[in-house]
Amino acid sequence: MHCLIVLYPQPADPAHFKAYYERTHVPLAKQFPGLRRWHVAYPAQLGPAPAPFCIFRGWFDSEAAMVAALQSEIGGRIAADVPNYSPAGATICHFPDRD
Repeated sequence: MHCLIVLYPQPADPAHFKAYYERTHVPLAKQFPGLRRWHVAYPAQLGPAPAPFCIFRGWFDSEAAMVAALQSEIGGRIAADVPNYSPAGATICHFPDRD
C-alpha cells in the first residue's frame, strides 16, 4: 500500500472550510481512481507550533497507482477545487505504508 497525506493549514473561515470540504470536496476526492480507503481528521492544537487544521489520508495499492490517480482527469479536478475552501493551499506528501 502507498499512503497520500494532504495537510491543510488553519483557514480564515473554519466553518466554510468544513462545510465545503465535507459536502463538496470529499465526495470528489473519493472518486480518485484506485483509492482503496481514506480518512479525514481535524487534529487538536497540542503545542505552540501550528497544527494542520485538516488531514486527508488516502491509500493506494502502489506509488504508481497514486501517481496515476493524481495525474488523472479527476485528480486535476480535485486539485483545481482546493482554492474553493483552502486559499492557502495544502501540503502533500506520500510514503509506503505497510498498514
